[in-house]
Amino acid sequence: MRKKIGKSEKNILKNPARLTILYNCGNIRKFQKACVVPMDKITSRSNPKIKYACSLKNNYTGDFLLAEGLRLCRDAAQNGVPIRTCFLSEKMLESGACAEILAASEETYCISESVCDKLGDTKNPQGVFCICQKPAAEHTVNTGGKYLFLENVRDPGNFGTMLRTAEAFGLSGIMAAGCCEVFAPKVLRASMGAVFRFPVIKAENAGAFLSDCISKGMHLYCAVVDSAAADVAVLEGKSGIIAAVGNEANGLSGAMLALGESFTIHMAGRAESFNASQAATVIMYEMSK
Repeated sequence: MRKKIGKSEKNILKNPARLTILYNCGNIRKFQKACVVPMDKITSRSNPKIKYACSLKNNYTGDFLLAEGLRLCRDAAQNGVPIRTCFLSEKMLESGACAEILAASEETYCISESVCDKLGDTKNPQGVFCICQKPAAEHTVNTGGKYLFLENVRDPGNFGTMLRTAEAFGLSGIMAAGCCEVFAPKVLRASMGAVFRFPVIKAENAGAFLSDCISKGMHLYCAVVDSAAADVAVLEGKSGIIAAVGNEANGLSGAMLALGESFTIHMAGRAESFNASQAATVIMYEMSK
């Protein structure tokens, strides 16, 4: 059980100058030299490092991303993702919950609550943020694998959830064309760290990309809302397949449908359709059998 930090140790955290946090599993009184983390405290929302970190929330063209939250930042550290900078609130420092993150980070800063609110993309930020190097963007298609292809899925929550689900069902990866940005903050959070581990293959030209996959022996199945189409069970027990899902408003494009075999999820009752994330979950479950 972690011991609470006493008043004298808390006074260290209030020092706006150079900070040296000595802790081991949340206990400053008993520490190892390896756990000494020298850091500056940032109290200005206009600090250059804070401005840069904030820019990563909307600029996805560079080599770095901003991860927010203890779970996501810890996943980054555990998966060997290079962490350039870590920002921690005083409350998070006191908790002693960030040992793995601190050990993996090149530099660490203590931040005020005001700065924490500035960095946060959520209503009540936990107080831990990491500037991480993006995972490799290039992945080779396994022609004997199982992939989910997403066309024009713009909702970041849905995209992140599908990424997380694809990993859970053991798919080979996700292919995407015209979708939201993979490293957008909401995608990162919804993926629950899967974005750091699971292959996402971007197709700039969906038609050419899929035609190439088909020429190499892969089979494309297209999800549609059509009771006359084959049942989703057609995906069961197959390898070398790609199951395509479109956005909720328009479904898959005509060009996509022309390349593959249509299938549907037959439903009982009066329900007409699932949303994209729900449909993808059913589809991936059948693919995993």
